[in-house]
Amino acid sequence: MIYSSKKYKYLIVDSHIEDATDLHVELDKYSNYSCVGVARNQEDAVNLILDQLPHIVFFDTELVDGNHIKSSFGMIPEVYQFLNRIPQFVAMSSSTNDSYKAIKSGVFDYLLKPLYHFDLKKSLMRFENKQPDNASICIKSFAEFKLLEVEDILYLKADNNTTDFHLKDGSVVTSYNTLKNFEHELPNVFARIHKSYMVNICHINKIHFSKFHCSLKYSKKLIPFSKSLRSKMLEIKDLWLNDAFSNIPQQISIA
Repeated sequence: MIYSSKKYKYLIVDSHIEDATDLHVELDKYSNYSCVGVARNQEDAVNLILDQLPHIVFFDTELVDGNHIKSSFGMIPEVYQFLNRIPQFVAMSSSTNDSYKAIKSGVFDYLLKPLYHFDLKKSLMRFENKQPDNASICIKSFAEFKLLEVEDILYLKADNNTTDFHLKDGSVVTSYNTLKNFEHELPNVFARIHKSYMVNICHINKIHFSKFHCSLKYSKKLIPFSKSLRSKMLEIKDLWLNDAFSNIPQQISIA
C-alpha cells in the first residue's frame, strides 16, 4: 500500500451529462482525487461547495437551464462570501470565448472541450505544486470552518453521526460528518483500525498485539484496534521496520 501525503476532493459542475462522465472517468485515473458530487446548475454547485468543501472545482462556463443558457461564473463570488479557504476553479468550454471572463474571475485554469488527457494532467500538476507543503483539512465544526494541520491530528473517534478530532495539544474539534466520510478525505497516513477509530500512524509509538491496542505520542489514551484489522496493524509495523517514514526518526515499539 502506498501512503501518499495528500488527497484532494473535486466537484464537477456541468449540465452536459456525457462531458461530466468523461471528466469523471479521466480523474478516476488519479488515486489521490475523489469526487464529492456533480452539479447541473449554479445553485446546486454553490450548495455542494459549501457542504463538501472541495479543493478544486471543474465547471463548464455555460450551463443549460431549460431553454436558456446561463453563465456559471456567478458562483465564484457567491462562494467567496462564505468560505475562508476557497477552492481552485477550473473553467471548461468548447471555445476560448470565455477566456477573458475567466481571467477576470480569477480562475486557476481554462481547459478546452473535449478534454485532452495531457492538458488535464498538466492542470492537476500545476494545482498540486501550488498547494501548501503541510497537508491540512478544512472541517465544519458547529457554525464555523476550521483548518487543521494533518500533523497536529492524533486520532479521530466516531460519536454517533459526528467525529471528534483529537489533537496533539490535547484539544478536541467536533465535525458533523461521519468517520467514514474522512476515510476518503484524509491522507493515507490515517488508518481505520476500529469501527470507532482512525489514527495518524505517524504518531503511533507502540503496538500491543496481544491486547489489541496501540499508544500514541502526545497522548496517554490507548487506542483499540479490531481483531479483524490485525493485518492492518501488521502492515503499519512493516512500514516502520522498512523505514517507510524516513522523515520521522522515532521507531515504533512492538509488544
